[in-house]
Amino acid sequence: MSDGRDESIYQELRERIALLDYAPGSLLSENQLAKEFGVSRTPVRQALQRLEFDGLVTVVRGVGTVVAPIDMLYLKQVYDLRLKLIDVIADLDARWVSADEIRTLRELHAQVLAMRRGSTPRDLARAYLVFNDTVTRAIGNEPLREIADRLYFQTSRVWPQALPALDWQREVEIAAEEIDTVATALDEGNMPLLAETRRRHMIDCIHRINHYLGSFEAGPELGRSLAMASAPRREGGTK
Repeated sequence: MSDGRDESIYQELRERIALLDYAPGSLLSENQLAKEFGVSRTPVRQALQRLEFDGLVTVVRGVGTVVAPIDMLYLKQVYDLRLKLIDVIADLDARWVSADEIRTLRELHAQVLAMRRGSTPRDLARAYLVFNDTVTRAIGNEPLREIADRLYFQTSRVWPQALPALDWQREVEIAAEEIDTVATALDEGNMPLLAETRRRHMIDCIHRINHYLGSFEAGPELGRSLAMASAPRREGGTK
């Protein structure tokens, strides 16, 4: 039976993968991670199995567990499914959202706006992770919430990878506008507004990344080029 340690390790490793702290192809050593988190290998193995189910890591025979490559052709299908799920979310009754959650989004909006004066792509990407987590919790249907969360993390590495080459000021302002509008929608219990905003921003983000990468239709070679390495690079025991 899980004592919760695998859950916290899973959440931490998933965030590191999403923020590209572990690049595609990185080796995640059970021994190194167990030592880092001060646990036995069992909760680490359980966390890695969940990440494998999520499609974020893969087990390579004779090597171990490595961070999965970014396969743009597959992720295009994930994006398509995420857009369809937004239509479902729009039809749901709004879950009661606490004042603390709204306050978190308002504070996050201010923090993101401040990034116009200087910050790092990782800081902005992490702020968006916090934003997405808050919004996902607002989905009242638990199975849908779990699916939306899993699909989000499957695509979460694409934007941070492109972000250093995109227009920084514009990316900050776009993220801030989405956070602000969604905070208003949640405050009003307006799920259609939330869904409309998320759909618009997701499509716009896809277009910006498409412009940077060329096209989602560029073929499997694009996915391999984005993998950054075809073989494991480094141990996953350090951040």
